[in-house]
Amino acid sequence: MRVLVIGNGAREHAIVWKLSQDKNISEIFAIPGNAGIAQIAKCIEEKMDNIQGIIDIAKEYKIDWTIVGPELPLSLGIVDIFEKEGLKIWGPNKEGAKLEYSKAFAKEIMKTSKIPTAEFKIFDSFSSAVEFVKKTSYPLVIKADGLCGGKGVKIAESYESAVQILHEYMINKIFGPSGEKVVIEEYLEGKEFSLIAIIKNGDFYFLPSAQDYKRVGEGNTGENTGGMGSFSPVPWINEEILKKCEKNIFRPLLDELTKRNINYQGFLYGGLILVRNEPYVLEFNVRLGDPEAQVILPLLNFNFTDILYRTNFPWLSDKKALCVVLASKGYPGNYETGKEIIFKNINFQNLYIFHAGTVKRNGKILTSGGRVLSVTSWGENFKEIRERVYNAIDEIYFENKYYRKDIGIELI
Repeated sequence: MRVLVIGNGAREHAIVWKLSQDKNISEIFAIPGNAGIAQIAKCIEEKMDNIQGIIDIAKEYKIDWTIVGPELPLSLGIVDIFEKEGLKIWGPNKEGAKLEYSKAFAKEIMKTSKIPTAEFKIFDSFSSAVEFVKKTSYPLVIKADGLCGGKGVKIAESYESAVQILHEYMINKIFGPSGEKVVIEEYLEGKEFSLIAIIKNGDFYFLPSAQDYKRVGEGNTGENTGGMGSFSPVPWINEEILKKCEKNIFRPLLDELTKRNINYQGFLYGGLILVRNEPYVLEFNVRLGDPEAQVILPLLNFNFTDILYRTNFPWLSDKKALCVVLASKGYPGNYETGKEIIFKNINFQNLYIFHAGTVKRNGKILTSGGRVLSVTSWGENFKEIRERVYNAIDEIYFENKYYRKDIGIELI
């Protein structure tokens, strides 16, 4: 089987790495890939928003199955277009992907299907939104409706900060059309976690729970990012909580999608929060999380291609995994790229380095993005795993390297 992976991040590197262990697969291709992916797959230059170009490549290379990593191609309807061409692809269609590319749509779905979530209001008028935040209590959460690369959610602690955020989104349009509509919701206090399911034939199968670290600064301070680290599974997520997630969140959502004639298949990411031992939804995403994929995939005992044929997916692993993201200093704001990455004396036993913002030029691996590498380890206990990760980080060098030093500290 010849498989194509779309994407260029550490999540896609983790997918390619997992695929490379599958005996059913003869060749792996990636669009566009990165320097790490290029070590185990053939990378092909093409823009991820050029769907026709991707289809032409899939036909040219006789691809049997395509896996979509990031949300952008899904939001553009790549699955619908592939299926019209008779090409096999893994991911939700455009209507299903709306759960991620429109936070307003997702909240309305949750309200209709009585899924536990924060109280909210939706605004497409700056003046109406400002009038609302005059009267509400704080803190509150302001979300840009569309795709913003994980940076479109901010917490307002006061009326002044709320107006500033709304002005940035709706007037200055720092996220373009994605911020023209906003969701303003109550702030929920609790423990956050990620729960990702395989959705197939109207049913779902949970992958190991995970927790990521969204804030750029230690102690969960600073700006939101795409994720600075993660671990899996989450020790305090037990069977009782998983059953509540099944009964109160995932099943009602799928039932509502079915009522709307939306045939969802692919991964479904629940960004959840436990409030007084009850799971609430913060957001839905329509793909594997990043950096969650980097800690979940090493724990799975089934092959990726099993998704095509199997009807259940027991991961049956008692291992644990932890990941720390190495970023370019300045991320998620302005940062420099083109810095050479040097790997020294790294012990790769139960450890792997997934590439994100990297490129290979003139025989050197250089930084090319905000999040550069995900250093991941797995094993029997978090203390040893964490030590392996941070020991490896000490052996990786590039100018302006930045990372959080407190990832997983609560586990030891």
